[in-house]
Amino acid sequence: MNALGIIFSDMRDWSMTELASHRSVAAIPFGGRYRLIDFPLSNMVNSGINKVYLITSSNYRSLMEHVGSGKDWDLSRKNGGILTIPPYSAGENHGLYQGRLDALKRVLDYIKSSKESYVVLSDSDMIYDINYNKVIKYHEEKNSDITAVYIKTDINKSDSIHKILYEFDEDGRADDILVYPVTNGNYNIGLNTWVMNKEFLESLIYDAIARNYKDFSFDVLSARVHSLRIYGYEYSGFFAHIDSLQSYYENSMKLLNMDTLKSIFYSNTGPIYTKTKDSAPTKYCKDAIIKNSLIANGCIIEGTVENSILFRDVKVGKNAVVKNSIIMQHGRISDNANINSIITDTYAFVNKDRVLLGYSNCPFFIKKNSVV
Repeated sequence: MNALGIIFSDMRDWSMTELASHRSVAAIPFGGRYRLIDFPLSNMVNSGINKVYLITSSNYRSLMEHVGSGKDWDLSRKNGGILTIPPYSAGENHGLYQGRLDALKRVLDYIKSSKESYVVLSDSDMIYDINYNKVIKYHEEKNSDITAVYIKTDINKSDSIHKILYEFDEDGRADDILVYPVTNGNYNIGLNTWVMNKEFLESLIYDAIARNYKDFSFDVLSARVHSLRIYGYEYSGFFAHIDSLQSYYENSMKLLNMDTLKSIFYSNTGPIYTKTKDSAPTKYCKDAIIKNSLIANGCIIEGTVENSILFRDVKVGKNAVVKNSIIMQHGRISDNANINSIITDTYAFVNKDRVLLGYSNCPFFIKKNSVV
């Protein structure tokens, strides 16, 4: 495919303070054995994009360890492949990136050296399954400057403040763009994915350098909606926006519905790839009771697990009860413990006989390496 992929690892880590305190948004674990980066990266690979730039910002060690050479996504190549770009100073730019445009300024030389005709920009906090070939074809048909992928759905005020909303005319061209509004209703919600010609992206970056623009959403999309040909490509499948601890919990729990699970991981577009690990199969002991749960390999279950997601190498002790919870890698739930609506980060330890009760609309979070 004649396209370059650019993925931003954490444009909104400030809204994910619990999960992104020691890792980038792209490295947040999801679904038992995946990380958020796996979804945009798999979309690109399944669409035939074999050259990807991964732009990091902060706390990117675990992300680099996960992605590595890109071998698990068939991106370990002599020509193309994946390039992880850490933040660095360039000219007047110092410190961390202040928006997508600011990040793109510092990788302009990489973009200029690429021979691809198109560029696909994507964030890491959206989960959906799409074929970018169809988006690029639509982009060509409309002779568009920027093609934004969107979905039409309902939102409320608490969700809208992290989203970009589009209004289109009869031809599909944007005539109004609202960036992070406070509103509710049925809207065209941007999936933080855009397609454009490489030369046009370069011109945007040069203009941003000249005018000291930093934010793509405000300084390009919203400010130039009437002067640029911005079109929308409608996506109609499952999507999830992970922009808070609550949205992380709610969208994780949706995976316990078989129809939702199939729509993400067994679609016609292609599989979701991730880093493979050599773990033993999960051991279900004699008194274990499992109901409607996702359990990764390497676990040992002696107690009860119901409506929950367990990542690799989790141990649930005798007579322990885990309900409506998410237990990340290497978690330990000791004998006779009882937890409900809890999210534990990696290496969290819940002592024996402890009772921890959260709520579905306000799950309790246990930090990495904590002992409760």
